Amino acid sequence: MLHRVLPENERNQFTLNKDLAISPEKLEEFILLFKAKGYAFVSLDEVQAWLEKKATIRQKFICLTFDDGYRDNLIHGLPILEKHAVPATIYVTNCFPNGTGILWWYLFETHAKTTKQLKLNGSLGRFDFSWENSEQAHAQFGKISEVIKSIPISELPTVLMEAFGKNAVEFKELCESVSMSWDEIAAISKHPLITIGAHTMQHVSVKQQASSNVENEMRLSKKELEHFIGMEVKHFAYPFGGTFDVSMRDLELAQSVGFKTSTLNQAGNIFQSNHKSMQGLARMPLGNSTDEQRMNYYLNGIYHFSVNQFNYTINIKN
Repeated sequence: MLHRVLPENERNQFTLNKDLAISPEKLEEFILLFKAKGYAFVSLDEVQAWLEKKATIRQKFICLTFDDGYRDNLIHGLPILEKHAVPATIYVTNCFPNGTGILWWYLFETHAKTTKQLKLNGSLGRFDFSWENSEQAHAQFGKISEVIKSIPISELPTVLMEAFGKNAVEFKELCESVSMSWDEIAAISKHPLITIGAHTMQHVSVKQQASSNVENEMRLSKKELEHFIGMEVKHFAYPFGGTFDVSMRDLELAQSVGFKTSTLNQAGNIFQSNHKSMQGLARMPLGNSTDEQRMNYYLNGIYHFSVNQFNYTINIKN
């Protein structure tokens, strides 16, 4: 699982969000390493067919996915994929090409450099955070993230505009500066190596939202993507995708909306026994800070079985 692909000098502009991007050199290094270890690279459609036992994959495999729909996937990522004939899925959050995305994880990193407090005030209550320096601010990011992800979708723009001292135009400018446009998404969707998946309309933590809102986020994102790219969208990834963000209800909703697979941000392996439910598939995060020892720990199944009580599927809690 990846998000952005940025040259090292651009990665170094960030601290909190630095590992959200992998460098082109590191991406290529991992591709060559996986191939040297005997892994095949397959598309998500091939994984689906394998899980359904409609196709055979005769060797261990890797399936690359990129979340959100950042333009650098096209600029810096695609040339590496083409060079090595590696397929990948890009899960598009519709608010990115629509220019309505609120990239609060980037807004917070900038905010922490210039101020010493953040106030989040909505129907769930008022939450005040303070710090003396960026390091202290970053240490609170986990808690701040949980509060922001819990804010009802309808309130989120107003709460975050007030919290960060920004307006809708500034939110739009940041979003459009890093996101692929609909024209770019339509074009890349026709590339033989690329599959487009859905990632909600507004990049929300679905577990924290009402069922009706979650179903709407999934259904509308699928419909709009299919309109712009002119083909069925079969795959879905849960934004953030951790235990705080996904419940069994959300797996059931993804299936009812018509997604053939859905993926998490929880490290683990995929087994053919998962074919009874192709919702909630594991993904391993990959970045410049991923060392080979940790990667092997993920790949050989030790991590998967140790955290899932020797079950083949990821344990999802309500």
